[in-house]
Amino acid sequence: MKREVRIGIFIGIALLILATFIFIVGDITVLFRKPGYVLYSLFDSTAGLEKRAVVRLAGVKVGYVKDIRLKESRAEVVLVIDADVKIPRDSKATVASLGLVGEKYVEIFPGNERDFYQPEETIGGLPSASLDQIGTMLLSIGGEVQELSKSLKNILGEEESQANFRNALQNLSSFTADLKDFLGENRNSLDQVIGNSSRAVQNFDQGVKEVSDKLEELIFLLKDIAEENREEIKINLKRIKELVQQTEKSLKLLNDSLKKINKGEGTLGKLIHQPDLYDKAEKAVDETREILQPLSRLRYDVGLRTDYYPESEWLKGYLSLILWPDSTKFFLAEIVRDPWQDKFTYSAQAGVRWGDFVPRAGIIESSFGAGVDYYLAQDRLRLSLESFSLNRRPRPHFRFWTQYALYKYFYLVLGVDDFTLASTREVFFGLSFRFQ
Repeated sequence: MKREVRIGIFIGIALLILATFIFIVGDITVLFRKPGYVLYSLFDSTAGLEKRAVVRLAGVKVGYVKDIRLKESRAEVVLVIDADVKIPRDSKATVASLGLVGEKYVEIFPGNERDFYQPEETIGGLPSASLDQIGTMLLSIGGEVQELSKSLKNILGEEESQANFRNALQNLSSFTADLKDFLGENRNSLDQVIGNSSRAVQNFDQGVKEVSDKLEELIFLLKDIAEENREEIKINLKRIKELVQQTEKSLKLLNDSLKKINKGEGTLGKLIHQPDLYDKAEKAVDETREILQPLSRLRYDVGLRTDYYPESEWLKGYLSLILWPDSTKFFLAEIVRDPWQDKFTYSAQAGVRWGDFVPRAGIIESSFGAGVDYYLAQDRLRLSLESFSLNRRPRPHFRFWTQYALYKYFYLVLGVDDFTLASTREVFFGLSFRFQ
């Protein structure tokens, strides 16, 4: 066989094989494409998009369209993405075109997530604007512009409307002329006003700067003082915290006591909720008045008081009698049950009332002492400060307490006992019953 015949047979066989691949496979370039993974995307319309169209990510070719098929009245596009390309999960796909009438392709707008789509997942699709949609939109805009021009023509077409429009233009021209004349005549005044405003702003800025500097100096001064007295501040804060805790505990116990009184528990509760007890007490007082008829010119007050010390968990009781020979002078006799000494002590004081100010002195809890009372709110509120045991070391016994009228004969008591000594300082509260 001649050489030319063999070459012809070889070329013929090669062409036959190539034709077979073209007709059977459909696209021989598939054999030379990079391996990739499949993603799906759904679009309302893929008009103009063909199989084997390019897929781009941020404008860079990253795959191709493998198939386009209908899925539940929407177009499902099968995308083949290069294996080395990762698509973030918040990315979106759309059908785009190169130029106004260029070929269609799939554009993927990359997201920012670090999680990526996996093979066989669906990427979200965005609607694309086709030429038909753009044309329809332009026609709609043209129609609206035409309607607007017709409306303006109808408005300005009447002689009255044209006259009004001309008058408006004339008024505007007149206003601008008047404004120009005003500005020309008052230019100096306006310049002066603007200058004054500028100076006022400068002065304000200077004042703000000075205040800021002074505040900064004050902050530095307070900071230095705080650093120098840091330990004392800590100690005082600790004391305040302890006092607040004691007060909270006392108020809680007071609340419990008031609840018991409201329920009618205890002596005071029974006295409040059982009127017959008060009637008996009033009857006893009436009998006492009959016995003390010769002393009827004397005005007297009888009081019963109970204080509770929550920290020591002690109750301290007082039974007092105050005699008023006249409206300004008085004598106080008192029996006190002292739970710390486990005995009774007595008090005998004399005092004078000058307006709302009442000084007194004498024996206080079996030792010499003095005190002062101040009345507020028409004698409903009383502030008292007293000192006794004057020879006690390291300092005398001081006590401050307040008394407020809750009801006709009942008073709420709250105070601090021995407040000058931290070791024995204690908050107390109680109730007092007084009648005249």
